[in-house]
Amino acid sequence: MNTTRRQLLHTAAASSLAALASGAAPRKRVLAILGDAYHSVAPLDAALVGRLRKAGWEAVTIMDYAVPWEDFGKFDLIVLSREGHEYVTYFKERDSNPAVNKRDARWLTPAQERKFEDYVQAGGRLFLYHDGFGYYPKDGAVSRVAKACFLRHPAIVNINVTPTGKLPELTEGVTPFTVADEEYQVEMDESQTSVFMESRSPEHGRAAQGWAHPYGKGKVAVFIPGHSPATITHPMVQRCVQNITVWLTK
Repeated sequence: MNTTRRQLLHTAAASSLAALASGAAPRKRVLAILGDAYHSVAPLDAALVGRLRKAGWEAVTIMDYAVPWEDFGKFDLIVLSREGHEYVTYFKERDSNPAVNKRDARWLTPAQERKFEDYVQAGGRLFLYHDGFGYYPKDGAVSRVAKACFLRHPAIVNINVTPTGKLPELTEGVTPFTVADEEYQVEMDESQTSVFMESRSPEHGRAAQGWAHPYGKGKVAVFIPGHSPATITHPMVQRCVQNITVWLTK
């Protein structure tokens, strides 16, 4: 019988959660909540978690609704790459139809959303990748920890991405690059965070592409380029992801 990537990830997540419950020998732990109707789990897992897994981290990848909300404090890092809309369609008992929910339904409750804020305030490290803060309420916990509110994204165009010089450890080894991606439009006060990557395009002008800041006792990093596997696997995007992970967890 053929085993799909999704089945492997689901089995690995179940095994890792069982290890947490059993009190197995401690290793660094990462929780990755990935995927929605427009972003496949497998390339996200490979790009965001694969390197950590190879380095010996215990990785739990969640692609459905089985988020261990009460266990956030057991993880050294949480990665969120799933937009706020109710677009998770992987399990038939919770299949949702975007045309029916009219883009208003959320995949998590406000109380669950606050778990991310509580985690970071207590000293946790949170990485919001691409749509990890997209379509969450302006007054909600995810937008608060991101220190930015997602407004919209125009059609995909070629964007020129460059380091700004802020937080240079996050752009070490990164040179300007061009990718075809969504140039997010956000509402943010850049004096409240450090924008370390920005983009420009003839169509949309300048946009922040990566920013990071302390939050409570913890740290938060946001990095946008990553709509398609081609962008996710771009060497400069991968180097940024690596730098961000090191910065968050050092």
